[in-house]
Amino acid sequence: MQERLNQIIEQRGLTATKFAALIGVNASTISHILAGRNKPGFDIINNIAKTFPDIDLGWLITGNGSMYTSSSKKENNHFSEEPTLFDLDEPKKQTDTPIQEKEKKTEIEIIGKAIAKSPTKKIKRIVLFFEDGSFEDYEK
Repeated sequence: MQERLNQIIEQRGLTATKFAALIGVNASTISHILAGRNKPGFDIINNIAKTFPDIDLGWLITGNGSMYTSSSKKENNHFSEEPTLFDLDEPKKQTDTPIQEKEKKTEIEIIGKAIAKSPTKKIKRIVLFFEDGSFEDYEK
């Protein structure tokens, strides 16, 4: 199963740490599974199923069949395709609506205010949580 977990992580553009956080387990748990020291239990498989409903559980458990359920498509992956806060300074790849522009400016203002309140501290890590349950984790 470790190869299939690696495949999910790679397909989603995640790190093992981000994957672990998404499914609600410790990073060391995923590290042990990926290294072949441990095998995932029911809770881990259940968390993967909840977090990634487009992944076929038969494929995940046995390796038989397709990675994705027949009703899902790989293109629906929202983890690796979304622009991040750090993409704001890059040239736009698509035209944003006025609402999207306002949301981006609001995000920058909130972060700027947080930094201004504590000028002697340096940022080590930023985690953004989105309404759909996904998140982005940025470490320096």
